[in-house]
Amino acid sequence: MSDQIHPRRRSVAAANTRASIAVAGIVLAAVAPAGVPAQTRDAAANRSVAAVAPEYRISPGDELSVTFPYNAELNHDGPVGPDGRFTLPQVGNIVLANATVDEATGTISAALRRLGIVENARPSLTIRQYGASVFVGGEVRNPGAVRLASGMDPLQAVIAAGGLLDTAKSKRIVIIRRGADGTPILRYVNLRDYLRHGVGTGIEPLHAQEVVFVPKSSIAEANVWVDQYINRLLPFSRSLNYSIGNGTVNTVPAR
Repeated sequence: MSDQIHPRRRSVAAANTRASIAVAGIVLAAVAPAGVPAQTRDAAANRSVAAVAPEYRISPGDELSVTFPYNAELNHDGPVGPDGRFTLPQVGNIVLANATVDEATGTISAALRRLGIVENARPSLTIRQYGASVFVGGEVRNPGAVRLASGMDPLQAVIAAGGLLDTAKSKRIVIIRRGADGTPILRYVNLRDYLRHGVGTGIEPLHAQEVVFVPKSSIAEANVWVDQYINRLLPFSRSLNYSIGNGTVNTVPAR
């Protein structure tokens, strides 16, 4: 028998080899990091976001606690109404919606001074409960709006949304907020390190209306790609043939 391989068989084998290499390359590209490590890119992006991160502004529905270090009789807790006003019994209704905490305390102090109640009140304001929401989507069990609690961080928001799915990419969760001009601003959170070691990139309190997006893991994305562009489009046989001692050929569908 000749040792030479038939040209047609050789071309088919070469084609199969090239196809295998191409698929492997695609999968590796989906899993492998870019030239710059993802952690380095995320840290730089988070520093950039931190430089432009806006202060929280009081919203209707927020529960406020106002205390006075030298005038305890003025202390008061209550909600910000739908019209953006907060009621302080000795003063009346004060518009606090869309103000930062510092701006709100200044407004309260000015009102007390104007009415001749306290000349220099120096109030302290705490947001006990937020009336606003954040939105959690992607690879979580119950995507949707989550009411923003005081000091809520990305991990707490994910837990409130039912937790991560097995296909989640926990080391690179995306936090999206709108800038002053409406442009989306992104920062990244490494929940995997936070869960394992108690430290992680980007673990900071969330702001109202922010979006917490949990992407698919690289393996999950590769599996989807293979299913969509390989299994469904290319005419590959998805069955397994084997023979037993009597020469009978059996076919088993692949699962």
